[in-house]
Amino acid sequence: MQLTLEHLSFYFHQCENKRLSQHTLKAYRIDLKQFYVFMKNKEMNKQEISSYIHYLNEHFKPKTVKRKLASLHAFFEELVFNEILQDNPMHKIRYKIQEEKTLPRIIQYHQLQDLFRCLNHEHHAFIQRDKAVIELLISTGIRVSELCAIKRKDIDLKDQYLIIYGKNAKERVIYLTDDVCKALKNYELTFYDYIHQQDYFFMNNQYHRLTDQSVRHIINHYTHGYHITPHMFRHTFATMLLEQDVDITYIQKILGHSSITTTSIYAYASLQRQKEIMMHKNPRHLIK
Repeated sequence: MQLTLEHLSFYFHQCENKRLSQHTLKAYRIDLKQFYVFMKNKEMNKQEISSYIHYLNEHFKPKTVKRKLASLHAFFEELVFNEILQDNPMHKIRYKIQEEKTLPRIIQYHQLQDLFRCLNHEHHAFIQRDKAVIELLISTGIRVSELCAIKRKDIDLKDQYLIIYGKNAKERVIYLTDDVCKALKNYELTFYDYIHQQDYFFMNNQYHRLTDQSVRHIINHYTHGYHITPHMFRHTFATMLLEQDVDITYIQKILGHSSITTTSIYAYASLQRQKEIMMHKNPRHLIK
């Protein structure tokens, strides 16, 4: 069987029906169109797909290869489910990718203090929205795409919880602290009429749905001199939980990771921090 554009169109349509984030959909389109170009006029068999994997390993970093193969695996699974393919050819291919171990970049404590100090000293039309966005990022560790996808019906401020639809539309419940609820209530009260005219809870300066890029602009506005990205809030949240001895399996569930392996990078980061403390802040250095 040869891959056709009709196969891709069918799959992309199925993905859109699953409430996948625009970021995920974009990645799937890039990865599968690349696969289509490589496989043009070739049979989708073990030999050709193995050649494609070899091509990826030669041209891309391990993390990128892993993502592209995950996209391919999900594509084949959907074709099998809809009886377009009899079997997933990826199941017949053995491959191993040694992923680079890179430590997640976190926001330093003094940077967080400066950020909240700036938030508390500014007064403009959208300050309540900005406070709610940043409080939610640092207090829940949700992805920026998940924050932008929150709808009014997903938030229960009375019982203090939030329903998040993560990757592959996987649902999870996130409980909210008093500080977060206060920020969300203030935002909702300030923009009540606008919020209740649309499905999505957060809006940009034009009163349309908030986007990933808008969140980056919000953060940049309060972090002069620091390079802080939305995803760094997620890394910081997870690392701080681990440093307070929270079990890593709970962190996995809160973050919505499908595998504990993904969450374990924070354990490695915590160990590296312990090493730095012992090497550079050891009390023995104070004894002369």
